[in-house]
Amino acid sequence: MDVLSDNQRPNFFDNMAVNVPKLYKEFPIVKEADSFCNKVPFTRDFLHRIYRCPIIPAKYRSLALKGFRQIRLDQGWFLEFRKYWSEILKGRPLWGLDDLYFLKNIYRMKFQNSEVADSSDSTSHCQAWQRPEVLYQLLHLVCRETVIDQLKILRILAGLKPDFKKLKMLEFGCATAPIAVSLYEFFKPKLQFKIYISDIPTLAFHYAAYRFRYCSNVVPILLKPEDDFALKLNDKLDVIFCITVFEHLNQPLEIAKTFHELLQPGGLLFFDYIKGSGEGLDTLQAVKQRDLVIDFIRDKFELVQGQLAKDKDMHLTIVQKK
Repeated sequence: MDVLSDNQRPNFFDNMAVNVPKLYKEFPIVKEADSFCNKVPFTRDFLHRIYRCPIIPAKYRSLALKGFRQIRLDQGWFLEFRKYWSEILKGRPLWGLDDLYFLKNIYRMKFQNSEVADSSDSTSHCQAWQRPEVLYQLLHLVCRETVIDQLKILRILAGLKPDFKKLKMLEFGCATAPIAVSLYEFFKPKLQFKIYISDIPTLAFHYAAYRFRYCSNVVPILLKPEDDFALKLNDKLDVIFCITVFEHLNQPLEIAKTFHELLQPGGLLFFDYIKGSGEGLDTLQAVKQRDLVIDFIRDKFELVQGQLAKDKDMHLTIVQKK
């Protein structure tokens, strides 16, 4: 893996630049030969027996996960990332959690000026998400697991579809796939369960696929710029998650139409949509097409929870295909 430096020696902590296209060629997102259903190594420690224990109320299991990680009793998430950082990204060793937090904060200062081009061109859009400073996204999302999980969303899903652990799902624009991760941290899905995780070629998505490389139930789908980020999936889905994604898309209306095509009748779409101005890594296309997307969803879906609002930010909203 190429690690470049402009003014300092190579592989310096605060000046690391990963060649993302080369990363995907050298370490393609494929399953290991010994992969099988529900084989998720990062959930096999003793503490995950507590997180998954069905007789403990979900609220307390979530609090236990966050608490054990905040007091540094649970460092499994860090050890897993440290291995990826050293063996795959070829980064200098992270000797402890403080190294990771320091590195994250360094890259936060670099990341704040990131932006995408004001066009719908897929190649330039992809390049913006592969710039060296976007390493912050990966570092931030890895650290975020210590304080935030997606159990709340999964509990809502369980209330709507009690047998959710055997459904077919898609986590779109997933980055590090926090919903898939939380599902396996707190539950043990049925053998017929399947969740597709999908995103453009970024460091964060590469790490998500790496974490699930032994699990045949979790299927990564890479959205390629040469295909104009087309979602190629020959399957029908019961649930789609599209969280903190719509404002970043270069063709949001097309994605909404694709979701409608992929969902079974009665299928659920979980999404939100920030009302922004297209700055930074948000796109002008997401701003311009926002009303069209909301109109399309209102026409093709029934509102289950939340609101379809054009004049303000839309937080978690759930709709059902008619």
